[in-house]
Amino acid sequence: MEKIKNWIKNNKWFLFLLVFSFVLRLIVVLTINTPPTSDFKTMLEASFELLKGTTEYQTMPYFLTWAYQMGHVIYQALLLSIIDNITFLKIVNALITTATIGLLYKIGEYLTNKKVSLIISFIYSIFLFPLFLNTVLTNQFLPMLLILISLYILIKNKKEHILPFIIIGILLAFSNMLRSEGIVILAGITLYMLYRIITSSKKKKKVIGTILIIMIYFITNTLASYTLQKTNISPNGLENKNPAWKFITGLNTETRGKYSSEDAEKYAFYPKKAEQELEQRIKEDWTNYPVLFIKKIKILWLNSDLTWTFPDKTEEELLPLNSINSLFIYFFLLFALLSIITIIKKTYKKEQILIYSILLFYFGAYLLIEVMPRYAYPLQILEALLAMITLEYILNKRVGEQHAKNRK
Repeated sequence: MEKIKNWIKNNKWFLFLLVFSFVLRLIVVLTINTPPTSDFKTMLEASFELLKGTTEYQTMPYFLTWAYQMGHVIYQALLLSIIDNITFLKIVNALITTATIGLLYKIGEYLTNKKVSLIISFIYSIFLFPLFLNTVLTNQFLPMLLILISLYILIKNKKEHILPFIIIGILLAFSNMLRSEGIVILAGITLYMLYRIITSSKKKKKVIGTILIIMIYFITNTLASYTLQKTNISPNGLENKNPAWKFITGLNTETRGKYSSEDAEKYAFYPKKAEQELEQRIKEDWTNYPVLFIKKIKILWLNSDLTWTFPDKTEEELLPLNSINSLFIYFFLLFALLSIITIIKKTYKKEQILIYSILLFYFGAYLLIEVMPRYAYPLQILEALLAMITLEYILNKRVGEQHAKNRK
């Protein structure tokens, strides 16, 4: 009992952060009624079918073409089997995003210190975009939590034991089953591990760990896809039968790389046509890509879009909220960029390279595929970690200057 009291006393601000974050998110999901729309509506309906034992979704072009969306469908069906209520799904969102803030704090505490980590984590907890996104049945929350857990394990695995590497591979695979971005994280981790291998005298364990993460990731994904196919839950497992589609949209110079209903009608469910059109567009439009990439960078990294939570409101009505939200977006991006100062000053920690590596692959991927401001959700969490490093640098510099004045 004494140990518990001491732990609570030593972690009171961390506990406050969790309670505050969850209560705030709970208020949002219980007071804002966001109806399921777009892909999320399609996946929710399939989840209800799976729960009832019907299989109409299996003949839908959507799930035959993009079978990888079945991971989120199964996840929602499992939750609905506990409490058959959409509000319950949103409350689970609130729990998951609260846990995400907890992981953000814990990783930040390791990268910097408790004070800095608490400040940035608290600012992130009131960031409007991820706060309001809790009302949306998006497939972004649990995958990102699993990614953060895997990063935390990787950072903490100082002695490079085998089991943590296996767990990381499994977590990344499950994250990918729920939202197919796992390959980006895997690429970032691999680059980081290569950096560690090159800069370390003890290479053997790092090489084995890297190979294990990659192998377990692909084996787990393959087994899961095979199982869903053989059990007839998903005829095409977790496959993407039209990989060219995201690039068709992403390289559309007319829509600035955003979703195109015209493209969807022509190419979304026609893989061969999509491949041919993609090849043709690259030949004809490649000279316009530098300008397109600049526009896409702005959309993904700088734009504010709260319409997913408030689909019935006009841009004018959302202007005040979007203006406040933009301040958070600029703050996290600016402070993340300023963390490069520690690289220049050679005061950086090797774990920073891990975050930079993942962001680098995200940056490259989104230059080529479809973009929208909502896709910035995982990026802004990683930016928050880098923001902590910048804040710590600023505070340490001020303390150093104060000491210098006192000595005078």
